[in-house]
Amino acid sequence: MENSPIAGFTPPTPDNLSNVLQNDLGKEEFLNLLVAQLQNQDPLNPMEGQEFASQLAQFSSVEQLTSIDGNIEKSINTDLILSQTINNTLATTLIGKQITAVGNQVELKEDSPVNLYFELGGYAQDVSINVMDAAGNIVRTLDTSNLEKGINSIEWDGISKDGESLPEGTYTFEVTATGKTGNDITVQELIRGIADSLQYQGGTALFKIGNLEVLFGDVLEISSGVGV
Repeated sequence: MENSPIAGFTPPTPDNLSNVLQNDLGKEEFLNLLVAQLQNQDPLNPMEGQEFASQLAQFSSVEQLTSIDGNIEKSINTDLILSQTINNTLATTLIGKQITAVGNQVELKEDSPVNLYFELGGYAQDVSINVMDAAGNIVRTLDTSNLEKGINSIEWDGISKDGESLPEGTYTFEVTATGKTGNDITVQELIRGIADSLQYQGGTALFKIGNLEVLFGDVLEISSGVGV
Protein backbone atom coordinates (compact mmCIF):
# COMPACT_ATOMS: atom_id res chain seq x y z
CA MET A 1 0.00 0.00 0.00
CA GLU A 2 1.46 3.36 -1.03
CA ASN A 3 1.32 6.26 1.39
CA SER A 4 0.64 9.67 -0.12
CA PRO A 5 1.31 13.04 1.43
CA ILE A 6 -1.58 14.80 3.18
CA ALA A 7 -3.32 17.19 0.80
CA GLY A 8 -2.27 20.76 1.40
CA PHE A 9 0.33 19.67 3.94
CA THR A 10 3.78 21.21 3.64
CA PRO A 11 6.32 19.58 5.94
CA PRO A 12 8.34 22.04 8.05
CA THR A 13 12.01 22.29 7.25
CA PRO A 14 14.90 23.47 9.41
CA ASP A 15 14.79 26.79 7.56
CA ASN A 16 11.13 27.55 8.20
CA LEU A 17 10.61 25.83 11.58
CA SER A 18 11.24 28.99 13.60
CA ASN A 19 8.68 30.89 11.53
CA VAL A 20 6.14 28.10 12.03
CA LEU A 21 6.61 28.20 15.81
CA GLN A 22 6.38 31.98 15.90
CA ASN A 23 2.98 31.87 14.15
CA ASP A 24 1.24 30.75 17.36
CA LEU A 25 2.09 27.03 16.89
CA GLY A 26 2.48 25.41 20.30
CA LYS A 27 4.53 22.41 21.40
CA GLU A 28 1.64 19.95 21.21
CA GLU A 29 0.57 21.12 17.75
CA PHE A 30 4.15 20.86 16.50
CA LEU A 31 4.56 17.31 17.82
CA ASN A 32 1.25 16.27 16.23
CA LEU A 33 2.39 17.81 12.97
CA LEU A 34 5.71 15.99 13.19
CA VAL A 35 4.00 12.64 13.85
CA ALA A 36 1.69 13.21 10.90
CA GLN A 37 4.70 14.01 8.75
CA LEU A 38 6.40 10.73 9.76
CA GLN A 39 3.24 8.69 9.18
CA ASN A 40 2.66 10.12 5.74
CA GLN A 41 6.16 10.39 4.36
CA ASP A 42 7.04 8.61 1.13
CA PRO A 43 8.55 5.18 2.05
CA LEU A 44 10.74 5.39 -1.04
CA ASN A 45 12.10 8.77 0.04
CA PRO A 46 11.91 8.93 3.84
CA MET A 47 13.06 11.91 5.86
CA GLU A 48 16.77 11.71 6.43
CA GLY A 49 17.87 11.18 10.01
CA GLN A 50 20.00 14.33 9.92
CA GLU A 51 17.05 16.49 8.81
CA PHE A 52 14.80 14.93 11.46
CA ALA A 53 17.37 15.54 14.19
CA SER A 54 17.77 19.11 13.00
CA GLN A 55 14.03 19.73 13.32
CA LEU A 56 13.97 18.31 16.83
CA ALA A 57 17.00 20.38 17.84
CA GLN A 58 15.42 23.57 16.51
CA PHE A 59 12.18 22.83 18.31
CA SER A 60 14.09 22.25 21.55
CA SER A 61 15.98 25.53 21.13
CA VAL A 62 12.82 27.55 20.51
CA GLU A 63 11.13 25.91 23.49
CA GLN A 64 14.08 26.80 25.76
CA LEU A 65 14.12 30.40 24.51
CA THR A 66 10.39 30.68 25.19
CA SER A 67 10.94 29.38 28.73
CA ILE A 68 13.83 31.82 29.30
CA ASP A 69 11.72 34.72 28.03
CA GLY A 70 8.93 33.80 30.46
CA ASN A 71 11.36 33.63 33.38
CA ILE A 72 12.87 37.01 32.49
CA GLU A 73 9.40 38.58 32.34
CA LYS A 74 8.54 37.16 35.77
CA SER A 75 11.85 38.48 37.15
CA ILE A 76 11.22 41.97 35.73
CA ASN A 77 7.72 42.05 37.23
CA THR A 78 9.11 40.96 40.61
CA ASP A 79 11.79 43.67 40.48
CA LEU A 80 9.18 46.31 39.62
CA ILE A 81 7.00 45.30 42.55
CA LEU A 82 10.00 45.31 44.91
CA SER A 83 11.17 48.71 43.65
CA GLN A 84 7.68 50.16 44.04
CA THR A 85 7.42 48.79 47.58
CA ILE A 86 10.78 50.32 48.55
CA ASN A 87 9.84 53.70 47.04
CA ASN A 88 6.46 53.74 48.77
CA THR A 89 8.08 52.87 52.11
CA LEU A 90 10.69 55.60 51.66
CA ALA A 91 8.01 58.12 50.74
CA THR A 92 6.36 57.80 54.15
CA THR A 93 9.53 59.17 55.80
CA LEU A 94 9.23 62.44 53.85
CA ILE A 95 6.04 63.66 55.52
CA GLY A 96 6.81 66.93 57.30
CA LYS A 97 9.93 67.50 55.17
CA GLN A 98 10.39 70.27 52.67
CA ILE A 99 10.46 68.92 49.15
CA THR A 100 11.36 70.53 45.86
CA ALA A 101 9.80 68.92 42.81
CA VAL A 102 9.23 69.44 39.12
CA GLY A 103 6.00 71.35 38.56
CA ASN A 104 4.58 74.75 37.63
CA GLN A 105 1.70 75.05 40.08
CA VAL A 106 1.39 77.41 43.01
CA GLU A 107 -1.33 77.76 45.61
CA LEU A 108 -2.49 81.28 46.41
CA LYS A 109 -4.05 81.94 49.80
CA GLU A 110 -5.91 85.06 50.85
CA ASP A 111 -3.69 87.99 51.90
CA SER A 112 -0.61 85.79 51.69
CA PRO A 113 2.13 86.28 49.07
CA VAL A 114 3.71 83.17 47.55
CA ASN A 115 7.11 82.38 46.13
CA LEU A 116 7.43 81.10 42.58
CA TYR A 117 10.40 78.73 42.32
CA PHE A 118 12.39 77.83 39.24
CA GLU A 119 15.81 76.51 38.31
CA LEU A 120 18.03 78.27 35.78
CA GLY A 121 20.50 76.38 33.62
CA GLY A 122 22.85 79.36 33.61
CA TYR A 123 23.20 83.03 34.50
CA ALA A 124 20.14 85.00 33.35
CA GLN A 125 20.23 88.71 32.69
CA ASP A 126 16.47 88.96 32.15
CA VAL A 127 13.73 86.73 33.56
CA SER A 128 10.01 86.96 32.88
CA ILE A 129 7.31 85.00 34.69
CA ASN A 130 3.73 84.71 33.46
CA VAL A 131 1.17 83.68 36.08
CA MET A 132 -1.98 82.04 34.71
CA ASP A 133 -5.38 81.16 36.12
CA ALA A 134 -7.19 77.83 35.74
CA ALA A 135 -8.38 78.82 32.25
CA GLY A 136 -4.85 79.57 31.10
CA ASN A 137 -5.30 83.34 31.04
CA ILE A 138 -2.27 85.43 32.03
CA VAL A 139 -3.25 87.32 35.18
CA ARG A 140 0.15 88.77 36.04
CA THR A 141 3.63 89.12 34.54
CA LEU A 142 6.63 89.49 36.84
CA ASP A 143 10.04 90.59 35.61
CA THR A 144 13.40 90.35 37.31
CA SER A 145 17.06 90.34 36.29
CA ASN A 146 20.61 89.23 37.07
CA LEU A 147 19.88 85.79 38.53
CA GLU A 148 22.55 83.14 38.98
CA LYS A 149 22.44 79.57 37.79
CA GLY A 150 20.50 77.23 40.09
CA ILE A 151 17.27 77.47 42.07
CA ASN A 152 15.79 80.96 42.34
CA SER A 153 12.46 82.40 43.42
CA ILE A 154 10.40 85.54 43.05
CA GLU A 155 7.58 86.66 45.30
CA TRP A 156 4.09 87.15 43.93
CA ASP A 157 1.71 89.19 46.07
CA GLY A 158 -1.43 87.71 44.56
CA ILE A 159 -2.28 90.93 42.74
CA SER A 160 -3.42 90.83 39.12
CA LYS A 161 -2.02 92.91 36.29
CA ASP A 162 -5.04 95.19 36.81
CA GLY A 163 -4.09 95.78 40.45
CA GLU A 164 -6.84 93.61 41.91
CA SER A 165 -6.50 90.91 44.54
CA LEU A 166 -7.01 87.52 42.97
CA PRO A 167 -9.11 84.80 44.63
CA GLU A 168 -7.55 81.87 46.44
CA GLY A 169 -6.82 78.81 44.37
CA THR A 170 -4.28 77.01 42.25
CA TYR A 171 -2.43 78.95 39.59
CA THR A 172 0.26 77.96 37.11
CA PHE A 173 3.32 79.89 35.97
CA GLU A 174 5.76 79.87 33.09
CA VAL A 175 9.30 81.23 33.21
CA THR A 176 11.45 82.45 30.33
CA ALA A 177 15.03 83.68 30.69
CA THR A 178 17.76 85.11 28.48
CA GLY A 179 21.48 85.56 28.96
CA LYS A 180 23.77 88.53 28.34
CA THR A 181 23.71 88.06 24.58
CA GLY A 182 19.99 87.45 24.42
CA ASN A 183 20.41 83.69 24.26
CA ASP A 184 17.71 81.52 25.80
CA ILE A 185 18.49 80.02 29.20
CA THR A 186 17.09 76.63 30.15
CA VAL A 187 14.43 76.96 32.86
CA GLN A 188 12.60 74.37 34.97
CA GLU A 189 9.58 75.49 36.98
CA LEU A 190 9.46 74.02 40.50
CA ILE A 191 7.12 73.34 43.38
CA ARG A 192 8.58 73.76 46.87
CA GLY A 193 6.84 73.28 50.20
CA ILE A 194 6.23 71.03 53.18
CA ALA A 195 4.81 67.59 52.44
CA ASP A 196 1.65 67.60 54.58
CA SER A 197 0.44 64.12 53.73
CA LEU A 198 0.95 61.11 51.51
CA GLN A 199 -1.59 59.33 49.34
CA TYR A 200 -1.41 56.33 47.02
CA GLN A 201 -3.00 56.27 43.60
CA GLY A 202 -2.61 53.09 41.59
CA GLY A 203 0.25 52.06 43.86
CA THR A 204 2.11 55.34 43.23
CA ALA A 205 3.05 57.67 46.10
CA LEU A 206 1.55 61.15 45.85
CA PHE A 207 2.51 64.00 48.20
CA LYS A 208 0.16 66.78 49.18
CA ILE A 209 1.59 70.26 49.65
CA GLY A 210 -1.48 72.18 50.69
CA ASN A 211 -3.83 71.46 47.80
CA LEU A 212 -1.02 70.72 45.36
CA GLU A 213 -0.22 67.15 44.39
CA VAL A 214 3.34 66.01 43.72
CA LEU A 215 4.38 62.60 42.41
CA PHE A 216 7.18 60.91 44.31
CA GLY A 217 9.06 60.48 41.04
CA ASP A 218 9.05 64.27 40.47
CA VAL A 219 10.83 65.07 43.74
CA LEU A 220 14.28 66.59 43.16
CA GLU A 221 15.35 67.70 46.62
CA ILE A 222 14.49 66.93 50.25
CA SER A 223 15.41 69.05 53.24
CA SER A 224 14.44 69.21 56.90
CA GLY A 225 13.71 72.93 57.10
CA VAL A 226 11.96 75.64 55.13
CA GLY A 227 14.28 77.19 52.57
CA VAL A 228 14.13 80.40 50.59
